[in-house]
Amino acid sequence: MSSKSDDRLLPSPDDIRSPVFRRVLDAVPTGLVIVDLAGKIAFANTTAEGMLLYERNQLQGQSIQALVPAAGRPEHSARVDAFLKNPVRRSMGMGRELTALRRDGTEFPVEIGLNPLPTSDGTWVLASIVDVTEWKRLVMTSREQHERVRAYWEATSEGLITVDISGNIEMVNKATERIFGYDRAELVGQPIEILIPEVYRGVHEEKRAGYFAEPKLRPMGIGRDLYGRRKDGTQFPVEVGLNEAKIGQRTIAIGFVTDISEKRQLQEQSAVLETLVDLQQQLATSQRKDAANDDSDPLTGLDTRPVFDKALEKASVDPKGLNVVVYSIPRMEQMRARFGTKMADRIVFFVSQYIGNTLKGEGDQLYRWKDSTFVAFIRRDSSALLVDREVTEACGKKLEYFVDHASGSSLVMIALSVKVLPLAQVSLAEITTEIERFARLGAQ
Repeated sequence: MSSKSDDRLLPSPDDIRSPVFRRVLDAVPTGLVIVDLAGKIAFANTTAEGMLLYERNQLQGQSIQALVPAAGRPEHSARVDAFLKNPVRRSMGMGRELTALRRDGTEFPVEIGLNPLPTSDGTWVLASIVDVTEWKRLVMTSREQHERVRAYWEATSEGLITVDISGNIEMVNKATERIFGYDRAELVGQPIEILIPEVYRGVHEEKRAGYFAEPKLRPMGIGRDLYGRRKDGTQFPVEVGLNEAKIGQRTIAIGFVTDISEKRQLQEQSAVLETLVDLQQQLATSQRKDAANDDSDPLTGLDTRPVFDKALEKASVDPKGLNVVVYSIPRMEQMRARFGTKMADRIVFFVSQYIGNTLKGEGDQLYRWKDSTFVAFIRRDSSALLVDREVTEACGKKLEYFVDHASGSSLVMIALSVKVLPLAQVSLAEITTEIERFARLGAQ
């Protein structure tokens, strides 16, 4: 129980409303509001008035509920009553989103601290109010940026791995899980060498230490054949790019991993095709020496236009079920200009082999009309529509061919242009015209 001398030391309501007291609290950059036992505002400093859009002294005498949105007033009243029953310093809104109401009816997010203020009239409440609108905006912006980075991290088709200076894996993305066959929980915290064949691990540890001693950007596929190791123990060729990143005071390495198994397979297939082209050309040269009037194409070994023209004229006598299929490699002249004649010839040979493998019917015959245009006879009992579907399914997908050329390596995607001409429905002149049109596609 306080004595009368103690009560005289406590500020009175008049003291709180005095000019001296106001000048002191107006100097505080935080919004301050003093509430009496009746829940009325006894004082608000200029920071609080400006924040809440009130003129000087307009808040004085109003209920504190005037600063609370209508939906939150019942809960707020109960919390004020609870505080007055047990008035100890606390941060109001811990774990909750708090909102204040301005004079113009707009709402804004706040953080509020409550302190008991003993007076000669009893314990009042000193509330400190901070407008956190800008802080919330910054948090939201930071969260959105983090989500965008995370979305990219997970969506990229390359395996992304972060490694600390000790060589331990910190983060991986979905592509890493797919490429190596691990769940990320199995990788995080493990040494990066878990993803490297055992025979290379010792060397890799040395190179990793060297990289962290002098970290720098290292593009993919520079100078070495690299291999990864899947969870099931299988090895596969990879390309790895490295870059450093600073996280606070720490340096981490970010690895970009690409499984190049298909690329390596295409390279091997291309090498085989190059050998076949060379052999075919040697064979054709030898045959030309033995047959002066040979009508076969020296590159592909196929019969050429003169042979096709004779076969077409003969077939027109009984055209039932017979179809002429025209194939063209678009933009062939562009590829020839880019990769050179020798590589363009290999692409033509590759396409001729592919088309030939799609011709399954007895008596199907493929010819090289000229350059990048081929024609075929196919006889089918089915309708022209079904024949067109058969050809489209066989040659409608893009072909992939790996090219080594002077400026580097390229994966060439070849989309064949294909046309089916039922011989019973189209004149010989129309067939020739359509073939010439397709030939022009390759010359573009």
